[in-house]
Amino acid sequence: MRERSFRVRSLGSAKPAVPAAEELGDWIRRHAGTAADLTTWEVEETLRSQGSEVWFPAAGGIWYRDRILAAFPNVSEQRISGEFDLHAADISADCMIAAGIRKGCWWAVPSPQALHLTDGYFADEDTASEAVTDAVTRVCRVMRDTGATGHVLVYDGVPDAVDQEHFSGKRFLRYVPDAFLEIVLEVQRDLILSADAVPRLAELSDCYTIRQVYVTGPTTEALAEVCRLFDPDNVFCAGTAPEVEQEEYWKNLAELRVHIRNV
Repeated sequence: MRERSFRVRSLGSAKPAVPAAEELGDWIRRHAGTAADLTTWEVEETLRSQGSEVWFPAAGGIWYRDRILAAFPNVSEQRISGEFDLHAADISADCMIAAGIRKGCWWAVPSPQALHLTDGYFADEDTASEAVTDAVTRVCRVMRDTGATGHVLVYDGVPDAVDQEHFSGKRFLRYVPDAFLEIVLEVQRDLILSADAVPRLAELSDCYTIRQVYVTGPTTEALAEVCRLFDPDNVFCAGTAPEVEQEEYWKNLAELRVHIRNV
């Protein structure tokens, strides 16, 4: 009986569990004399776990927030205290390392909303939001200049109006909670949604133009349902690797199959 497989798209990873110091010995020796730190190890570890079965790899994750915030000297404890400047040497180094590990590597990074910054300087919500969004845009530009193919912008709340005006084009993919799918479809034709939200897809496709569908936490039942609405070539398994056993996680996604008779 014929079966249908699906390409896998990475939406980043959770921060991996850090091994004991002695287990990091070889890695530390390889990076002797460089500015590599624990975040460098996390970038490498999460990306190396994404084997050839991951068609669209992505370094980073929501945890990469700490590296980004460290690049803003005007931000302390997530509070804005002045005009945004950008010290991006560590971010650029991460991107060059990732590009050396895997060609065509995307990056999953927190969206402006997911940075959860509070304003202690601009005294105007819209101005502050514009400044944060512009700063993240500059971060993404630096990352593309040093090897990033594109960005998965990860949200843990609703995208604001200023954000919706930025990050256009094929180099950005918004990943929002299921509650905000309609908002993201106002500006994006590719949709990331959970298997639990698949029953909403028929209604969404009646109201919006959807090109490709990325299903997180996919099940064979959910994938079959999506394939009844969309060309299977435009349906993907997607996810964020957990803290442990990341390599096994990606392999399990790639092994999902749907019987053709169920489509």
